[in-house]
Amino acid sequence: MPVEFPKQQYTGNIREINLGKGDKQLLVGGETAFPFYTFEGKMPHPPKIAIQVLDYTPDDWAEACVEPYRDVLGDPVAWARKAQDEYGADMIQLWLKSTDPNGLNRPADEAAQTAKAVASAVSIPVIVWGCANADKDAEVLKKVAEVCAGMNIIIGPVVEANHKQLGAQALAYNLTIVANTPIDINLAKQLNILLNNVGVPLEKIIVDPTTGGLGYGLEYTFSVMERIRQAALTQNDDKLQCPFLCNFADEVWKTKEAKLPSDPKMGDAKQRGVLMEAITAVTVLLAGADILVMRHPEAIEQVRNYVAELGGFERPQAAKKAAAEARAVVPAAPAGIAVSSIAESLKEGALCKIVQIMDLPVNLAPGHAIALIKSIDREEAGDGLVLFPKGAAGVTESAPVQTGAGAAAKEQHKEEFKPSRTWAPLQDPAGDYKYQLEEKVDFAGRPVKLIKDNYDPGVPAEKEDWRSRDADRDEALKQVKTSLRYWYAESYGSEKRKKPA
Repeated sequence: MPVEFPKQQYTGNIREINLGKGDKQLLVGGETAFPFYTFEGKMPHPPKIAIQVLDYTPDDWAEACVEPYRDVLGDPVAWARKAQDEYGADMIQLWLKSTDPNGLNRPADEAAQTAKAVASAVSIPVIVWGCANADKDAEVLKKVAEVCAGMNIIIGPVVEANHKQLGAQALAYNLTIVANTPIDINLAKQLNILLNNVGVPLEKIIVDPTTGGLGYGLEYTFSVMERIRQAALTQNDDKLQCPFLCNFADEVWKTKEAKLPSDPKMGDAKQRGVLMEAITAVTVLLAGADILVMRHPEAIEQVRNYVAELGGFERPQAAKKAAAEARAVVPAAPAGIAVSSIAESLKEGALCKIVQIMDLPVNLAPGHAIALIKSIDREEAGDGLVLFPKGAAGVTESAPVQTGAGAAAKEQHKEEFKPSRTWAPLQDPAGDYKYQLEEKVDFAGRPVKLIKDNYDPGVPAEKEDWRSRDADRDEALKQVKTSLRYWYAESYGSEKRKKPA
């Protein structure tokens, strides 16, 4: 008999919001169940990815993030076009970081013209993001709303300190806003209520709960997002039925782990950073994120494939293009014959074993042989070898290929990684005090030098009754309450320091 799984009924749903304009407008939200719970409800739209674009050349980015955009850094218009055309961004997040009063402090008029140029250059929705200074953002985003009238941009972050000014701009120019609060369900709901009281409809509000990066508060973000989504779906709390935006690109890539160089202990720097961003993205997706602000193209590609596979969505064009380019390398097989991927995997350094070798006829291919190669598992590594493409890192033409026991012995005798010394022992702050040493023998019989006693031995004294020190009752109670009796107790000596603590 068929097994029927119990399904939860939800009383609420997430509002559907229309972003952008024309043919490239996007729909976000609309869920009637928890993230990817398509067996219980609907998830009509896949989460969208906004690629982060700065309005000036960043000077503190990890090299892995600089490399994909090196040719467009400092030109936000060209940068946004590349993110749209080459990396298939669903949206652009234009970060007006240069307006920060503690940084370049660029004026609002200049920032607004940059926002207008970017919004005009691309056909996808643009999120214009301030510098997170409430007063400066109120000034800058107000000017942006005026200059970009009719472009249907999204502005943020809107916080409690500037919600009245920016809420008024959203009403005047029919803008969608991103309401930002510091990882708290009550504060998120309160800001939505305040914006709604100003007149901003809840259908024009996206919630930014503030996202921590992997290892830097991500689990706290997840729990708060989860509680917000539970209140929206199971308790039908209409003030929290807004889509999520998770702005974690900078939170991930500004960490020391993402910026540390490659080394034997931490591994490849680029791969480390990409995985940190991708894992952060997947985590917030499972908490209900509708819009992800990301940075590295490879992390974006991994997340797109994950969303397509888990949610049953069609793979985006950028992912299809990358897959098609990968398949183009493999020669087409005759009809009815499946194409093997072993040859492609061997080029990447997979383990293999030569089963049989046969010389080719001299008149056909002199000096050449044909080999039958079998792909093997790690457990069989002792019998196999690893093939590398020409010019692969760590392999030179003159270096002999180690196989079997030889490779294992080389790996065993590989020099252990030792971190460079970055500190020196602290000097004794006690001045010119000289310790006296004495010779001792350790457990192995080796001579060692130890510091001699650096205290004066206690002098035996008669037992003293602290209760008889003071006849006054109040003084005796004071000693009891303050534990002074510990110092004047029935002791037989003490240790005196030569140097004060």
